[in-house]
Amino acid sequence: MAITHTDKTISEQKIGCDGTFDVTLSITAEPDGACGTADVALVLDRSGSMAGAPMDHLKAGAKEFIARVLGSRQGAAGGSRIGVVSFDGSASTNVSLTGDAAALRAAVDALNAQGSTNHSDAFSAAGALLSDKARRRVLVIFTDGETTVGGDPAPVARSLRDKGVEIYCVGLVGRTGLDEATLCSWGSAPSDRHVVTTARAEELEKAFCVLAGMIASPGASEIHLRDIVNTDFAIIGYEAPAFGEANVENSQTIHWHIPSLAASCPETATLTFHVQHVGAAGGTKPVNRAIEFTDAAGSDPEFPSPTITVECGSVVMPGCPHTVDVYAPPCADSIFCDAGDISLSDEGRILQVDFTLRGVCPHRRTCVGIIVSELTASGTEESRGFKTLVVPAHDGQACRDIHVMCVSFVLPAPENACGGICAGRHLRVRILANSMDSTWNGCGTVPMQPCQGQ
Repeated sequence: MAITHTDKTISEQKIGCDGTFDVTLSITAEPDGACGTADVALVLDRSGSMAGAPMDHLKAGAKEFIARVLGSRQGAAGGSRIGVVSFDGSASTNVSLTGDAAALRAAVDALNAQGSTNHSDAFSAAGALLSDKARRRVLVIFTDGETTVGGDPAPVARSLRDKGVEIYCVGLVGRTGLDEATLCSWGSAPSDRHVVTTARAEELEKAFCVLAGMIASPGASEIHLRDIVNTDFAIIGYEAPAFGEANVENSQTIHWHIPSLAASCPETATLTFHVQHVGAAGGTKPVNRAIEFTDAAGSDPEFPSPTITVECGSVVMPGCPHTVDVYAPPCADSIFCDAGDISLSDEGRILQVDFTLRGVCPHRRTCVGIIVSELTASGTEESRGFKTLVVPAHDGQACRDIHVMCVSFVLPAPENACGGICAGRHLRVRILANSMDSTWNGCGTVPMQPCQGQ
């Protein structure tokens, strides 16, 4: 089969300016149905050179191989079967072909390292195990050394290949004379697919996993996914995925590579990465700009395109309150003020001014001046009020719009006005705004003058 499901979800539906959220991509695949017809002979070197850590890593890798090849079909009729053959100076069949994973693991755990190395006998014993020509036949041999007893194994391996047995080789090279060229002479072609080598015993588990993925015909392979987020957002990190590897290519793009997925049973791979809002304004935003996807099968799956609401909030400045002059005498550590009685009045009008400052950069305070005037019936323009205020700096990562609300003016009724509040009035509002924080000094340096008498 192939890729059966894809998804893209976000951890939050609403964030504030500069807020963060997680994006999770998921890809589900099912294995190729052909993998269920394989008979696999797992041929393991138990010669004396394998004593200690190499044998421990071999057992762990072999058991992982068994789990991956059998997958969810272990013991099922028509599923894959594995047999275990081990060898030192001679070869023996530890377990005949079976789908019983527990029996196979027990046989692997019982191996002990001793004796010399007879590869020819190992190939012959495995060939005898793979007698059913109606099924796909696979031989996987692991060894860490050159042949020390018995005949030349190359003709025996060639005879098996000629009979339709596909041979894979895993080698722990550089220890006792074994080299990659020898393994390539035994394995099926192409050698880059059928031969896996390592110089370190601790990498054997990974080597066996690689072979299991090749043998089980994965549902999907060579997956490359690039998620490109909207320019209102930046990718600030990710969690290492269980399948494949990820890397952030730039602030808007993350690349995810999965060599193999669903080798022996349905599998779902996920990648979670962290995103921060860096745009200048809020609103409902699409999270991603594009998703680029390729795989070995030429699949073209669809991913959802989620949106998120960004609330950038408002800066609310209060109107002018009732004013009382207060004198603070010297050395007074507390002051009391009686503001008197405040009477409500229905005279005049209240003007509330709201506005938006465009493109205010981070860490910059803004000084705003608001001038209110009135056009009289005689055609003149008369002042009705003037206010200045300082809009605090924001801590965002980019310039953004700042909404200033509820700046109030109390406008007294003009002299000789009739009609009270129901009479129309023509007002004019001017707003001046400038950044207060700058390194530029347009006036130059003003020299200090000494005080008189000094």
